[in-house]
Amino acid sequence: MFQRYGGLLTKDIVTAFRNYFFLIVLGVALLFVGLTNFLIPKELSIKPAVYYYVDYDGGLESVIDEAILQSQEKHSKIQRVEAIEDIAKNMESNFNSLGMVIKEENNQPHIQFILQGHENEKLRNTLILSMKDDLRSRMQQKIEIERIFLNKDIEVERIPFNLGMIPIFIVMESMLLGFFLIAALVFMEKDEGTIRAYLVSPGKIPEYLMAKITLMVLLGCISAITLVSLTLGTGVDYIGMLALVILGSIAAAIGGLILASFFQNISQASIWIIVIGIVLSLPFMSYYMPSFAPRFVKLIPTYSLLFTAREILFPTGSREIIYWTSLGLMIFNVIGYMAAVAAYRFSVKRD
Repeated sequence: MFQRYGGLLTKDIVTAFRNYFFLIVLGVALLFVGLTNFLIPKELSIKPAVYYYVDYDGGLESVIDEAILQSQEKHSKIQRVEAIEDIAKNMESNFNSLGMVIKEENNQPHIQFILQGHENEKLRNTLILSMKDDLRSRMQQKIEIERIFLNKDIEVERIPFNLGMIPIFIVMESMLLGFFLIAALVFMEKDEGTIRAYLVSPGKIPEYLMAKITLMVLLGCISAITLVSLTLGTGVDYIGMLALVILGSIAAAIGGLILASFFQNISQASIWIIVIGIVLSLPFMSYYMPSFAPRFVKLIPTYSLLFTAREILFPTGSREIIYWTSLGLMIFNVIGYMAAVAAYRFSVKRD
């Protein structure tokens, strides 16, 4: 068995070299390195949303309302809420937001800015200063300003925008690329009649599939090591990162194998490949727009893969997501591999 597996793996590696699989993977990884290091900016100046609550009914109430309207003309993402609790609730669902509470202390207006802590400091200070000046210019008096932070007990190092893209690149290439490459490899062998010829020999389906999965894992690891080493250097948990890439590559490869078992060529499967690719890409929007995270998006496997990769590369102490994602991948890989073997046995009998 192991001898046949070794022979199959060698054959698949040679086929991958001849069809430029290794060159494609390395080239895409270097492209992502270039984008990260030279083209994607470290800071992306997107104005945060502001949720405010007014707990003030003094003589300056109308002046405060006018000042806020003046700020809304310059910054359209200012929204009033009905209770202080709604500020925290909205900020939890919107990563790029801050809160503002206007209340009365010692018969004077008092403004409390509620921050998340990860914001672009320059942009944050500019926005707060602008709103503060609007209020002061209307009131013609000093206003007390206070800043508080949500989750202030947890120190989270802010991730530069360009480096924050690396988890997306890892999931896109190091894992998901295997889904498409393994399907392409199977379709090539179907066209050449390699699968039928192999199954006539003493070879078995499990080792045939395992060799192809191993190739995808190898390609995924090459991609991840190239990408991470040339962007983040040595200060990264490579063991954890490679463990996730291996589990994710196996899962993606199994998915590609199962898909390819139902079709005779890539033309027949092209619509399904496109649809699945679009669905798996939806969580990429939630990664940078946490406010867009409906339940069905959270159920897509790439959602947990993205945030697990980010936790491994930029740890915040939330190790639970790593454990649960790894456990889920292991369970899927065992069940999925058995399903893939069954699918190919059925395919052979059908053909």
